[in-house]
Amino acid sequence: MKNFEEGFANGQKQEKSHSKNGFIALIQKLWNARFVRFLFVGALNTLFSYLLYAFLVFIGINYVWARVISIILGIIFNFFTTGRIVFNNKDNWLIIRFILVYAVTMSLDVFVLKRLVENMTINKYLAGALTTIPIALLSFLLNSVFTFKTIKLCKKPPKDT
Repeated sequence: MKNFEEGFANGQKQEKSHSKNGFIALIQKLWNARFVRFLFVGALNTLFSYLLYAFLVFIGINYVWARVISIILGIIFNFFTTGRIVFNNKDNWLIIRFILVYAVTMSLDVFVLKRLVENMTINKYLAGALTTIPIALLSFLLNSVFTFKTIKLCKKPPKDT
């Protein structure tokens, strides 16, 4: 569990010189934390995906298809921003794992979205917004563990000698 907590909180450790300006130095120190970069990039990715979803609903596309389309188009954008900025990884072959993570999160997202709209009669726009943050957090965890392998959920037991 310690590895998980350290990976989630600290990201990779970076030794970089910081500005003499206190505010800029604080921003630089915060930016070194992977989770802070995740929050920034996640907000950008979320904004991109939600605005696309809302636009597609606005022009008359069914909300389920709008969500699917916004997620699929967002995957490409998300892969490059998340991989490069959050995880400092430029291995384009990881997109296969990234897509698998998004297949899981997209399926869950659409499932919950349908329940909110059809069973709980929540507004389509609000329902889309409500599912966004939990799905984004789940995608960070799954990408950390499965795609980029920066967080280990448990230590490997020592080999028997």
